[in-house]
Amino acid sequence: MNCIEQAKKIYTICVESASAKSLLTYQDVLAALGYKLCGGHVIRYGLELAWIACVDFGLPSITSIIVNKQTQKPTASGYPIETWSDDVDAVFNFTIWPDVEEIDWIYVWNNRSLLSDLHGTRGYWNKIEQ
Repeated sequence: MNCIEQAKKIYTICVESASAKSLLTYQDVLAALGYKLCGGHVIRYGLELAWIACVDFGLPSITSIIVNKQTQKPTASGYPIETWSDDVDAVFNFTIWPDVEEIDWIYVWNNRSLLSDLHGTRGYWNKIEQ
């Protein structure tokens, strides 16, 4: 599964969970994507794409509802933990999520470095792509 496919599935899973006002764990997402006995690192690029797609399209940060099972908080590096509860509230209070196909995933992929830099994870893709 490539990064765009991961991002689309992660977005869909998160929208379903947001509608139920329920947090997800990284393990929940991994299982829903069919990954068994893997660490969260296998979905990190899909998570980043889903996050920057939402923020760039003016939506709440949907991936903020994905948390570590033990701490019940996000563990992703670079995530602004000080705004986390506000981000979760925004996701749970948002009611009209666009269909996954309404988001221009190719645009997000093609502009991932710029969008990540713009929306808060400066240098994320630059480190990976070197």
